[in-house]
Amino acid sequence: MHGGEYIVHDVCKICNNEKLAPLDSYFCSLYDKYFLNPKGFNEEVVFEYDYDLLARALLKIAYNTARSAGSETSPFERIVDYIRDGRIRSDGFAVIGELVAPTVLIESNGSTLIPKEIRPNMHRSALAMLISPNGHAVLLRMIAINSFFFHLLIAREPFDQTIFDKAVQEFIDRVSGAVLLKPTYKNIILRTSLQDSLSSMLPLLQSKHKEYKKFFEGQQKGPTPNNQ
Repeated sequence: MHGGEYIVHDVCKICNNEKLAPLDSYFCSLYDKYFLNPKGFNEEVVFEYDYDLLARALLKIAYNTARSAGSETSPFERIVDYIRDGRIRSDGFAVIGELVAPTVLIESNGSTLIPKEIRPNMHRSALAMLISPNGHAVLLRMIAINSFFFHLLIAREPFDQTIFDKAVQEFIDRVSGAVLLKPTYKNIILRTSLQDSLSSMLPLLQSKHKEYKKFFEGQQKGPTPNNQ
């Protein structure tokens, strides 16, 4: 809807080029190996990962998006050092992976109805909400790369490990196919979940209907000259 890339300008060259650039390179390698080609139904992926590189890369994307969009950022403050250098892993965040299903649309061909499979093809960093008994205790952000959805749960203050663990479990219980990525593991098995990519984005599309309509109407008219 914003019509351009979110950009932040408060990262120094040393942090950007030496500490954070490896996260971008690692994420690009995962994209080439796993994310590039959208998956179909009944697929299974053995997803190999370096936990700290993946977690830091996802948190960096989510944090920068939140700051650029003027969204909630205070829960990130406790883990900024971990995102930047990764030397000490912070408590109070969890990374959950999900392989979402394609969307099936029914098209009409005269008198025949034909199901059409639409595989996930989107890159999104978005704010979400966990509606559960302990959902209030976490900030939930989702990063979608085609069929791969990564859900980040970050504890709000005051941090309580027991409540946070309950919130994480509540999310896993509610999202079929969601798998918690553990720091001690090197891989997980992701199987196509019951959730399709379009349905997962419908609450956002519905809540921002006017904004999307205005944006796409502007795209159809073309860019406005700078002097108008």
